[in-house]
Amino acid sequence: MKFTFDIKAKEALNELIKNSSENYIRIKVFYGCGRPAYDIYADFKGEEDEEVIIDGISFVVNKKDVRACQNLEMIKKYIIKVFILKI
Repeated sequence: MKFTFDIKAKEALNELIKNSSENYIRIKVFYGCGRPAYDIYADFKGEEDEEVIIDGISFVVNKKDVRACQNLEMIKKYIIKVFILKI
């Protein structure tokens, strides 16, 4: 997996882990027509997951979804706590 995120997104991700009992940020991929959609939340690491540590943050994604997580850019919207992932 290879992706980037801005400083505001990093702060929000660290806060998400801090306020959770889990140690990882999960990127869940949803496939449909066109581009995939993504959900981001604190979660555990399962047997079917691949882990990557970027800027001190541990991310997990299901092994079958690794290809869909290449070259993502994560941006935190400043008004509400929503992450936008761009390909």
